[in-house]
Amino acid sequence: MKYDYLLSLLFLLPASLHAQGTMESLDNIYQVKKGDTAYSIASSHGISLEDLYRANPEITGGKIKKGSFLVIPQKTKAAPQQQAVQIQPVAPQQTVQPTTALPYYESLRVAVLLPFEEKSARAPKFLEFYQGFLMAVDSISSRGTNVSVYALNTGSTAAHIKQVLEEPELQSMQLIIGPADQSQVPALSDFCQQHGIKLVLPFANLKSASGEHSTVYNATPQGSVIQQRVSSFFAEKQAEKNYIVLNTDEADEKGKGLIDLLRTKLGEKGVSMRQMHILGDDQAYTSALNQFRENCIVPDNVSIKTLNIFFSRLKTFAEEHIVDEIAAEHPEYKISLIGYPEWQTYTQSLLNEFYQFDTYIYSSYYRNPLLERTTEFERRFINHFGYGMAPTFPRYGMLGFDLGFYFMHGMATLGDNFDQQQNSLRLQPFQHPFVFAKDPDTKGFINESALIIHYSPEHTIDVIQ
Repeated sequence: MKYDYLLSLLFLLPASLHAQGTMESLDNIYQVKKGDTAYSIASSHGISLEDLYRANPEITGGKIKKGSFLVIPQKTKAAPQQQAVQIQPVAPQQTVQPTTALPYYESLRVAVLLPFEEKSARAPKFLEFYQGFLMAVDSISSRGTNVSVYALNTGSTAAHIKQVLEEPELQSMQLIIGPADQSQVPALSDFCQQHGIKLVLPFANLKSASGEHSTVYNATPQGSVIQQRVSSFFAEKQAEKNYIVLNTDEADEKGKGLIDLLRTKLGEKGVSMRQMHILGDDQAYTSALNQFRENCIVPDNVSIKTLNIFFSRLKTFAEEHIVDEIAAEHPEYKISLIGYPEWQTYTQSLLNEFYQFDTYIYSSYYRNPLLERTTEFERRFINHFGYGMAPTFPRYGMLGFDLGFYFMHGMATLGDNFDQQQNSLRLQPFQHPFVFAKDPDTKGFINESALIIHYSPEHTIDVIQ
């Protein structure tokens, strides 16, 4: 059996059962032949079409492709028992280099609690996240740590999560990942604190809580934390610039938050921020811009509409542009921009402008499409699951891998010292870095990682952390 085929089966088994409330054993894997239909396959294996669709959500609607592999679930049983899906070690993957320390844990029990049965626009993101997580499971397993994965459907309400927490196997978990909904966080964090289980929140946050919640890791950095660190960077490293707020008639909370923090940090350095309206005339632009210092412009909202209008206004302000300056009528003006995480979604249409205007975009994540390791990860994902990750920002498969690898590798190598020593891990993420600090409010941990993606006039992309 080819290695790639073996690997794809290992990932196919648990991933295709993501929608079940409990994980059941499988009878077999069936390869679609010419002339097969969903109905004929279900009938020949003695299962219903609903069971076949549930185990293989990608064929909903009856569309199947010759040569593809389908999971054939067991016939429905009364009161099925929760079973761990054991991911057996396979040939090592060198996607991320491990540390040299020997593992303290020879096995890990991990539960993923997400609304897998939900039929909504966000549901495919949870499946992709889980698939990326399973790729991390394989990498950990190939390094000698056996990982048992329990996947449970949580629904989306507090009542649903309380019902899930009645599953007795959950009390023996070492790590729980989830949930997706804020309303479910209190009950799950209380449960994990009571049983000494690490809880990683990839989509929601424990913002406040009564009592101690020292086992909780908020993996998604809060926007205010990122903006605080980004503002400090510019105030400390680039205070010599002429900072300008680009006012529009569509200011938003994210823009207001960044500008307020930046104004405060710069003020501590004795630097003030000028104002300029996006629709101002040539004289207004000339008054705000400085001929002898680099002008750093911060729009007051995240929208692509603002960027398109602003770039158009700059083209009327000068007769022509070159890479690092505005030439012709105003050859002395140099401009850079500070932007928002959402701007990453505009790179396909505005990349040249980002380069031209020396753009800095802050974010908690970044996928570099120019790196070979990025394309290699994406090829592996396709090989494992038969299709690529959705072109979203961020890529949820990469998030699942980065988060899963960070915690499982860290717990395997650091054992009971993980909480105290986890920032000693030297891992190279594909998209999401993790830098955890103690949260003084909840006594748990909060991810304070902040990235600044710099699109330079030399057409290079640098990531500042």
